[in-house]
Amino acid sequence: MVKGNARILLVDDEPHFCKVMAIHLADEGYIVATATSGEEALERLRGGEYHLVITDLKMPGMDGLALLEHIRDLSATLPVIVLTAYGTVDTAVQAMKLGAFDYILKPVDVDELKMVVARALRVQEITRENLALKDSLSAFYRDFSLVAESRAMQNLLPLVLRASQVDSPLLLRGETGVGKELLARVIHASGTRKGGPFTLLDCASLEPYKVEEVLFSGEGGKPGKVQLAWGGTLLLDQVDELSSGAQAKLLRFLEEQRVPNEPYVRIIATTTRDLDRLVKDGKFRRDLFYRLRVLDLFIPPLRERKEDIPPLVDHFIKKYNARLGTWVERASAGALDILISHSWPGNVRELENVVESALAFCEEDERVITERHLPSWLWDTRGSVAPSGSLIEAVEGLEKEMITKALRECGGNQTRASQRLGITRRMLQYKMKKYGIRPRKVV
Repeated sequence: MVKGNARILLVDDEPHFCKVMAIHLADEGYIVATATSGEEALERLRGGEYHLVITDLKMPGMDGLALLEHIRDLSATLPVIVLTAYGTVDTAVQAMKLGAFDYILKPVDVDELKMVVARALRVQEITRENLALKDSLSAFYRDFSLVAESRAMQNLLPLVLRASQVDSPLLLRGETGVGKELLARVIHASGTRKGGPFTLLDCASLEPYKVEEVLFSGEGGKPGKVQLAWGGTLLLDQVDELSSGAQAKLLRFLEEQRVPNEPYVRIIATTTRDLDRLVKDGKFRRDLFYRLRVLDLFIPPLRERKEDIPPLVDHFIKKYNARLGTWVERASAGALDILISHSWPGNVRELENVVESALAFCEEDERVITERHLPSWLWDTRGSVAPSGSLIEAVEGLEKEMITKALRECGGNQTRASQRLGITRRMLQYKMKKYGIRPRKVV
């Protein structure tokens, strides 16, 4: 966020303190407004847009904790930094449980304050970018499976947003079935070329002697893939399958595109193989590799982002209900447990096939996918890990113990507990439901 656009509300019942701190923050380029009471702060928040609130905890009338609760009613994402005296650190910890971004001890160290403010605004900017990306793509991936609940996918979203705003060549890496083509379509549909065509070329099916014909001029004078993608995006799927001759011709085309201010075609290439290794082994041109890898994104496999499995299952249920004429609403906890336990070598594509298969076995009046609807090989895979069930029971017992402990230490705050456990809030809620854990019972 540009500092000159960042509006900060500073709340403290000491006018002199507000004036001094406002001067220091203004020197950093921030726009600072002040309030000397919680009530006045709420009036300002309701009347204007702010990107950050800094508030003292101990104030007459509405104190900092009460103000924080009101702020959370107004906005779930507005960062709040609380100021507290040394003897009231416990109150600051309570504020953190209510969703405060951080706390600073009084007397305030100005350099520390500036550092925390900058960090809070940066976190908010990243959060806003992620939300903006989701909003801009909401209509698009309503029909697709771009689910980003896991931390791995959340980290990928800002990079996807940036990749969609430029025309540079992009290399998408990842195992088979992770969604490389889907992500390429998302980037095209949300970028500057969304009004242009999206054209796909399967490099694995491309005969070496037909490269020039397919890329630049089709049979019988028909346009080639480059002409079909003019002003839009050309996806080179499995680019590692190109012959050495095809690689040379593609490189020549990419070099020619560097001359004008705006490329004729946006190139996105996908691969499931280690191109770095292929380059070292002399099986892929180093100069072409560097031209394609101007931007480089890696999509993690599903086994490394299992928090995405429950929402993906929900998505596929909705997608295939209409196609199969079923009315299934969800998957049972037991079915989800089996799905989450699987390693998914085929990634998202494999999961989609399993959900479609499960729906096909549901009767007309069934509303829940259960274990019996899942293919037998999923049970066999799970059984081979721990035939007696003892290992699974031990893992589940440890999970339940860790979740209960985290909730107790975080005062029942699920957001803080999920952060402590390193999982998403949605995954925590799923686990709590699975193990019958109630927040009020553990606090």
